[in-house]
Amino acid sequence: MQASLEDLSLVLGEVAIFRGLPVAITTELARSVQILSLSKGAPVYAAGERPKALYHVMSGHLKVAVSSLEGGEKVIDILSPNQMFGVAELFGDASYVSSVEAVSPVVLLSIGREGVFRAIEQDPRVSRRMLAALAQRQSSIEREIAADCFQSGSAKVVDYLCRLAGPMLGAGQDVVLELEIPKHVLAARLGFTPETLSRIFRELADAGDIHVHGKQVTLFQAFCRRHCAGGRTTAPAARTTGLGGRVEGGGLFERPGRAPGFGAFA
Repeated sequence: MQASLEDLSLVLGEVAIFRGLPVAITTELARSVQILSLSKGAPVYAAGERPKALYHVMSGHLKVAVSSLEGGEKVIDILSPNQMFGVAELFGDASYVSSVEAVSPVVLLSIGREGVFRAIEQDPRVSRRMLAALAQRQSSIEREIAADCFQSGSAKVVDYLCRLAGPMLGAGQDVVLELEIPKHVLAARLGFTPETLSRIFRELADAGDIHVHGKQVTLFQAFCRRHCAGGRTTAPAARTTGLGGRVEGGGLFERPGRAPGFGAFA
């Protein structure tokens, strides 16, 4: 996909790491940018490749996965719009350990390594923001390790829904979530089978906590009272945690249009 340097500079100015930089810097950085339009199943990079760029998700969802020699796969992250990935790898000499693949049609910004390094040299805010992104990712990894060690499957799903809803849970009303990633990918991300995920959703529905219709999951007020004590209602929004969904009418994922029907959650 082709775009002018001026257009790319404007787009970069909306990316959190580069927001507020002088136009001269974003214009120079734009020379190293490509806009990638990927179909579902298309790879961004594979394990073993050398890092050449960092990436910003403009639309769609991707999975980050590691694979065994026997062909097994473990999904370790889901990437959503407005997330950036490949930051840590850009500064090391090692090849990628994981692979990244689109799980829906995706549009990405690919920002070349040398362009990023020049921006860092020109404005210290870029490096500080990248360090903040790395610190946030480290905290996320530690939370996920703790969840794998101590949480049941049901608790993982509840935590997922709480984080996806974010502060909307504290509004004192039902929250409607739109799930935008395939069921099997979400199950793999949470560490169990699609059948187990379906069973847990049925149990929550039978308990009167949620209602599932197509790709929409409604969290009733009873869900918040039963499961979201202890500060979960103020958890980070899905935009920064890569949870693969949005809150209807709440602005967490403000993108026009959504697929009808049960779709990916059939």
